[in-house]
Amino acid sequence: NSSEPTDPRKPEGSDRNYAAAVKKEKEQKNQKASEQAGPPSLLSPEEGVTVYFHAIISKHFAFDPELHTVFIRGGEELGRPGWSDACEMFYVEDLRENGSLIEGSIVIPRGSLDRDIPYKYVLHRGPNQAEYEYIYKQPQRAGEHVNRCLCIKSSLVRSGDWHQYDDIICMKPPGKLQKLQNFFNDKTKKDLVKGKQMVAEIMLGRIFSILQTWNPINLKNFFTQFQQFYSVVRVPMIYEGKAQPWLSLGLGESEVKKHLWKYLKKQIGPFLEGKSGDALPESCPVRSRLRMGLVVLFLVEDVKLYLSEGDLTSLCSILCPSTCSPDTLHSDLSHILGTSERWREYLVNLCQRCMNAKVIDWLGILPVLHYCMRLAPPRKDFVSQPEDTWAALEGISFSQFQKKMPNDRKQLLCVDEYLFRSWFTLLPLGSLVPYMENSTEYLSLVPARVLDCFLGTRYRLQGLQEISYQNVEVCGWLGTCDPPASVSQVAGITGKTSLESYLTVCLKLHEAVCKITKTPKYFEIPALSACVIVRVLGLGPAVDMAEDPGAAAWKRSVTSVLQSVLATTRSWLRGVFVKSMFLKRSSVQFSYPEEIQVWRRLVGINFPAECGWKESLLGDMEGRLKQERPVFQISVFCSTLWDAAGLRDSVARRFEKCVMEAVSSACQSQTSVLEGISCHDLQKFGSLVSAVITKSWPRNNGEAVDDLDEILKHLLTGPDVKQLFKLYGVCREGWVCCPFSGSRIGQGA
Repeated sequence: NSSEPTDPRKPEGSDRNYAAAVKKEKEQKNQKASEQAGPPSLLSPEEGVTVYFHAIISKHFAFDPELHTVFIRGGEELGRPGWSDACEMFYVEDLRENGSLIEGSIVIPRGSLDRDIPYKYVLHRGPNQAEYEYIYKQPQRAGEHVNRCLCIKSSLVRSGDWHQYDDIICMKPPGKLQKLQNFFNDKTKKDLVKGKQMVAEIMLGRIFSILQTWNPINLKNFFTQFQQFYSVVRVPMIYEGKAQPWLSLGLGESEVKKHLWKYLKKQIGPFLEGKSGDALPESCPVRSRLRMGLVVLFLVEDVKLYLSEGDLTSLCSILCPSTCSPDTLHSDLSHILGTSERWREYLVNLCQRCMNAKVIDWLGILPVLHYCMRLAPPRKDFVSQPEDTWAALEGISFSQFQKKMPNDRKQLLCVDEYLFRSWFTLLPLGSLVPYMENSTEYLSLVPARVLDCFLGTRYRLQGLQEISYQNVEVCGWLGTCDPPASVSQVAGITGKTSLESYLTVCLKLHEAVCKITKTPKYFEIPALSACVIVRVLGLGPAVDMAEDPGAAAWKRSVTSVLQSVLATTRSWLRGVFVKSMFLKRSSVQFSYPEEIQVWRRLVGINFPAECGWKESLLGDMEGRLKQERPVFQISVFCSTLWDAAGLRDSVARRFEKCVMEAVSSACQSQTSVLEGISCHDLQKFGSLVSAVITKSWPRNNGEAVDDLDEILKHLLTGPDVKQLFKLYGVCREGWVCCPFSGSRIGQGA
């Protein structure tokens, strides 16, 4: 047989005298294969590497463990004389039509590691009746022997053990050599491949059985044995003069991976069906859904298995914790995380795979990832850190991923303290408001996460270049909800430190809002972020400056934050109002139609008086208004553009004050004030006319003149007298506020 190795001591005619050999073997069953066993091992397990062989002997051998023995023969690297019986194999299990499972072990020299060693299985039916296994491969050259190849990779040897998982030990077909050509056809190859896959499943079952007892030692043994198994089966190798892949078999690594994943899918199938506990099949070695998920993840990552979108969904499904208890999660994960330093890497890779495939189910495995990251509890105060660190998403390229989070996973928020942050970061902008609305109950139970709402919004805003109609909803929740109220219900802000943290975060949020709001059109957004600060400030503790030694320092800290808010707001106003306040076309108009609304909205925010918010903003508005020509100020004040009817707020009063001062300036320069002025608002118009009359009245040493000649001259030459009389004919009611009555006309001056 061309597949048999050269062995001058190998007996020929293994089919001869079979019956006699069987009879003799029965008589000597207690000394089975003693003559063929060779000398005892010369090495102790401590001195070498223990190699465990696992194989299945074909049913065609009619193997009877009571009558027959199986040995391994091979090169001298096995630590025995070349091609002598080196390792006896023992019967383990009857696999019925698939044959019999046999196993054996030998200690080989450490010098044989990473070397290619030829070997074969030999069946002894009796004395001098050694029958070599047959390998269904045509030799490349006549007289060349085709053998198995053992290569023990030192990198995969842990605790001094190696497991060699072989396939079926085949029997030589009947007939002479020239007839063997008929066996090397497509059907034979298919049968061989099918046989290898069948054996691989049996061997994997043996490896998985290690996990029936779940502990760190068994876990490490499982992973080690799987890696050794895969190094053997990934590419079928034979030894034909030298080690080489069995290419003619047509079983490449891609086919091996597909079959491996098919097997793993069977293992997770019961869990995907929702089974657990006693409902799981008895053959299922791992009884925990999450534990099985991690085992499968390890294998997927270790051998780089390709997974379809559906496969990714399935794997994420069993990796998603099914419990709301952090203690149960710890119980599931505590042992397995000590087996490898790469769990975090594996989970991050899975997340990235899912994102690339547009599979969103990875959002549910984040509690497991966070557990592997061994994160410290989230800080309850503000600390500057990158967004991915804050959200516990380091290593994940999530910037292009934003998907809605299914509501059926909300219970996971109670398992993982960082999950709220992660999901907040991964949601699209338009989903943030519904997300927080749906999390109201959770936020009331864990008020520290309210602070995360502010921080998370700030991070999201930092990723925007400018507020626009497409993303303005990101800040909508600032006006529609009142997060600090829920905090106060559970005493979330009870101390000075908590208040300072909230104020600092809200300041950062306000700064981010102002930075990206580049047009006054969206003035409501900075106004809302400023209002949040006022609401938070109102929830702070009462401080006794006399009795609390730290009160003064705390007060200074709060004041500093409020001053920064004011400075940021004033800077924003200067940035959006770059044009002059008024624009002269056919009439005088506001350059920014919403400018007065902006001032009114911001000035109306009730910051503490001592921070100078209102006066500072009114001063800025006044300074901006006074840069305009007096006649422009007066024209706008009296036009429909200045809609102050019924509004006597501080902005309206300051605007009117400026206009009255503009009247004085215009009168001093002998400029007509009333020419072209309409009387749209009678009250404002009356105030204006009154100011014109009093400010333009002739004076002598600062006192209004009452000399008739001077008065007559003024009435004949004054720049606005003609307009006054014209307007008197148009609107008599306009004079009710004018000082024409009284003993001295210019008394009001």
